Amino acid sequence: MRRPRSQRRSFNDARVARVAALVMAGAAFAASCSRGGGVEQEAAPAGSAGRAPAPAPARSGAGAGQDKRRQPAAVKELSVRKLAPGAALAIDGRLDEPAWQAAARTGPFVNVGTGREDRSLPTQGEARLLWDDGFLYVGFDVSDQTITGGFPADARDPHLWERDTVEVMIDPDGDGDNKDYYEIQISPQNLVFDSQFDDYNAPRGGVNGPFGHEEWSAGLTSAVELRGTIDDGADQDRGYVVEAKIPWRSFAKARSTPPSPGDAWRMNFYAMQNNGGAAWSPILGEGNFHRARRFGRVRFAGPGGDTDAPGKAGAPAAAPAAGGDAGAAAAPGPSAAPSGAAGKAGGAGAKPGAAAPSASVGQRPGYRADPPDR
Repeated sequence: MRRPRSQRRSFNDARVARVAALVMAGAAFAASCSRGGGVEQEAAPAGSAGRAPAPAPARSGAGAGQDKRRQPAAVKELSVRKLAPGAALAIDGRLDEPAWQAAARTGPFVNVGTGREDRSLPTQGEARLLWDDGFLYVGFDVSDQTITGGFPADARDPHLWERDTVEVMIDPDGDGDNKDYYEIQISPQNLVFDSQFDDYNAPRGGVNGPFGHEEWSAGLTSAVELRGTIDDGADQDRGYVVEAKIPWRSFAKARSTPPSPGDAWRMNFYAMQNNGGAAWSPILGEGNFHRARRFGRVRFAGPGGDTDAPGKAGAPAAAPAAGGDAGAAAAPGPSAAPSGAAGKAGGAGAKPGAAAPSASVGQRPGYRADPPDR
């Protein structure tokens, strides 16, 4: 028997409603399944800054290759020899003693975003390291065509990163968790900014600081050798050398000082200009220059190089992750032949044999390839 048209319309409407309800229920079930696993790592919760994210669930098939490409690139590792008994370094801004000539070298700094050497950066450099029971010794050799200072000679903790400076980041625990790390900067004027941080960029008093616990002092001794004239645009500069010794007793947050042969601390070294620069161990977009998990590993060795550390000075700790060579850099090599100095901060007398820049100076880039330090 044929139903009236009004009844047929009601029956069809009910059937359409049932189908729509089934479709909606299926979509809700699929969404709940997708939230349960197999998705990308979510953003870290508040308060977790500076900690590495938890590993994502294991995947197979096509997704496994994608996860492999996203593994962190290797950080660099450097084995640093202890000064021989009786050896001494004169902190005069010169790296001409035999101990410095044989010291561990980082090799040329790299672009912090790509991990590759970049001759277009306006400032470049490398660092050398030594140690003994009293001090950590750091020597920087920086290439820079326009040496800039501009701070008052008696400035305390000036914002050196806004102009020219070198920077040392030190995480004594060696775990890269950004807990209790230190920042030390020394400018071509031989001015110092030093601070201690409890966590990644924390504490912080705002855009103008204070940055960390600025009352902390590294208690260091430093000297600078200029290859050019600071704050004078009439000539073309070639760079500067910074030499410093930092007492172990300043690192009160370290588990133990001085370190023992085989111990490893996390450190990074930068040559900076205008809140950017080149680095020993690149950051690769994981934050700013304070990201401790991107600091390299500095392993302390005895005078004869005796240490349990694998690898050799200046080389990455391991092969970089698949999908790129961002963690790699050229092996260290000797600096260019020594040359005379054009001037020296602090008024110390000239001394022949200053270290020359380890990399040629390139053009100023028209873009930023690195994250701001602040």
